Amino acid sequence: MFVNQAHFEGEKLHEDKIIAKMKKTKEQLNGVEGLHAVEFWKKEKMDTVEYVIVSKWTAKKDFTAWLSREEHVNEHKEMIKQKKQGISEKPVMNKTIVQYETVEVTDL
Repeated sequence: MFVNQAHFEGEKLHEDKIIAKMKKTKEQLNGVEGLHAVEFWKKEKMDTVEYVIVSKWTAKKDFTAWLSREEHVNEHKEMIKQKKQGISEKPVMNKTIVQYETVEVTDL
């Protein structure tokens, strides 16, 4: 089992953009091979909000295959291109990734 956590944190002022990212990801994960479950979590602070996508996969290779799909790769290429050309918007959220793989305690 492989678990990926994608944390998106930003000012409450930009929460709508973070929510749009959550909705888009939910649509993209629909029916993906190797995906066992996905949950969306929220944590509010004084002036910021954090959303976390927790996805559980059969294996890391299943997650990597989903992440490597052409649509996702092209989206990131376009963002890099715009950043280099100085035409990209300032990011409204910070992204942090945390990943885990199951381990048998008896094997440690």
